[in-house]
Amino acid sequence: MAKSNAPIGIYDSGAGGLTVWQALRKVLKEDLIYYADTGHLPYGDKSRQQIISYSDTVINFLKKFKVKAIIAACNTSSALAVPIFQPQSSIPIFGVIEPAVQSAISISKNNRVGLLATNATVNSGAYDKIFAQQAPLIKLFSQGCPKLVPLIEAGQYDGPEVEAAVKEYVLPLLKNDVDTIVLGCTHYPFILPVIRRIAGGDVAIVDPAWQTALNVKKSLADMGILSNQTQANYSFYVSGDPWEFSVRAHQFLGEKLDNVSKHIQSEIEAETGAEAGLKSLIPIWRGKKDE
Repeated sequence: MAKSNAPIGIYDSGAGGLTVWQALRKVLKEDLIYYADTGHLPYGDKSRQQIISYSDTVINFLKKFKVKAIIAACNTSSALAVPIFQPQSSIPIFGVIEPAVQSAISISKNNRVGLLATNATVNSGAYDKIFAQQAPLIKLFSQGCPKLVPLIEAGQYDGPEVEAAVKEYVLPLLKNDVDTIVLGCTHYPFILPVIRRIAGGDVAIVDPAWQTALNVKKSLADMGILSNQTQANYSFYVSGDPWEFSVRAHQFLGEKLDNVSKHIQSEIEAETGAEAGLKSLIPIWRGKKDE
């Protein structure tokens, strides 16, 4: 069994999974290792096999740190890769889809739920399957949103282009009289104010990050491996440009990480980087934070 003070691994195609990282930081006192596969961003327009391959490589990279659990803080990977790797893994692997479904079920009053997600997530049918299993009376209306992740990763969180894209995706859901919209991509909370503005005050918005964090906490407690430490260590790795990711992290977290560039390591994890073409596995910031 994993040690209680072993770290937790988290991964996403970019900065979107920081929504989950932030929620975990608030509800747990755990060492967190975050991997952003920015070299393959976005996952939403990749093939099923590519997403499975990328996820496999990142999961194996995180396991090198002897993590006690891994969280796919990415809906696309949760839909396509987690169902494959979860049953055969020696450590628990959590996705973000089931927590989102749980929240939507508890919130919706008229059993009409909208889903904003990447095309890959929508096409996977993962949300349809879980809603059918857990709440067959709910009617799910899914909307692929290929424009959103590129805009968000480019640092655009508002403005005419973002508003036009959100309207394109949200208005069809409103025409179907949904009373709840699930953010089926961890990037979308970056533009939550725009989504709320267009959806209106009567529509509930589900961000799966918090429910995911609560589910992970309960599972670790049930397994008896919750950390007993009083402060936590946080590490970040990227497969693309570390500076670009550090800027996105700074913008989203609202924290002054002015020393990020000073902590960028020049050495490359050559052995791991050679696997499946992943390059530049560079730790961009390490630090201890008391929460």
